[in-house]
Amino acid sequence: MKRLSAATLGGACLAAAAQSSVTIGGTVDLGLRQVRNGSLGSIKSEVSGANATSKLIVRGVENLGGGRSAGFYLDATILGDMGTVGAATPAGQFWDRRSTVSLADSRLGEVRLGRDWVPTHLVWTSFDPFTTLGVASANTFRSFAASRALGQAFGTAGEATTANPTLRVSNALEYFLPAGLAGVYGQAVVTAGEGGATGAGGTKGSGFRLGWASGPWNVAAAQFTTRNAAGNQHFKDQVYGASYDFGVVKLDVMQRRWVFGADRTVNTQVGAVIPVGPGLVKLTYLRADQSGSTAARDANDARLLGAGYVHSLSKRTALYTHLARVENKGAATFAIPGGPAVSATTTAANYSGGQKSTAYEFGIRHDF
Repeated sequence: MKRLSAATLGGACLAAAAQSSVTIGGTVDLGLRQVRNGSLGSIKSEVSGANATSKLIVRGVENLGGGRSAGFYLDATILGDMGTVGAATPAGQFWDRRSTVSLADSRLGEVRLGRDWVPTHLVWTSFDPFTTLGVASANTFRSFAASRALGQAFGTAGEATTANPTLRVSNALEYFLPAGLAGVYGQAVVTAGEGGATGAGGTKGSGFRLGWASGPWNVAAAQFTTRNAAGNQHFKDQVYGASYDFGVVKLDVMQRRWVFGADRTVNTQVGAVIPVGPGLVKLTYLRADQSGSTAARDANDARLLGAGYVHSLSKRTALYTHLARVENKGAATFAIPGGPAVSATTTAANYSGGQKSTAYEFGIRHDF
């Protein structure tokens, strides 16, 4: 009887183990970078996450039967160059990238709760050859000091520490369409402000993402509206993108619009990814067009030219090099991250209106 009970218990444990799983993974990506901001000089540094974000991921899935499952996903930024966690995130925010629990049905879709990426960022990064990372990132113009629409909506006190809704949102309720809809994919999200300020992560907003991917084509659009930006006004974030894979080259084009009152920043990007042996050549052109209540603000535009090469040593390890150049027009002060501090104040010693920002970097990425 004891032997039978032990065997029965062992079989039950194996059956339970087969129904659920927990995995740990992530990436460590470190590189060397130099950024020169016009007459202000240059800075050399070691950086984390220039080709793929350095991160720690813990995730689990439980099979509930009948095509249903439950799961969780925890994702934290790792600053590998300093051995710390979190990219200057608010105190106590360990799982800064994603922290969700979900229920999914193969026919009905998935419902998630927690902190997650906004739909607009998912579309924006999916069409960027550099996946919004490194010196040639399509997020280079996501500057709250240089983009008047962003600055007016959320303030300019350090974009790395401001919990604004252009990357991720907390307190979210999401629904994702199921797979198998002839290539159609999408989601809807609503976030609870919980009486807090947007700058502190209390975003009150809603948005969606809708796309179609079939064969070489991928087309998508997304929008997220924040209803408690500065002065409790609405801030609108919109993205449209398309790509086609010819085999010898994958081309993409996309546009992202930030609108707050009379101010807007329109980012337009054209990119290419070219397979070359065990590696990829990446090219990008990005333009920021600003408009506002005065002609002077309309002139504060910029463009970015970027190129890179990623050489795969294995399925998990790669070497990479990127270079980029930002050209500002009018009094624009966009700059590649990692260089000398710049200012839009004309009387400041580090005023950089209309100057260029150039950079290069190289590094190694390892997935685990």
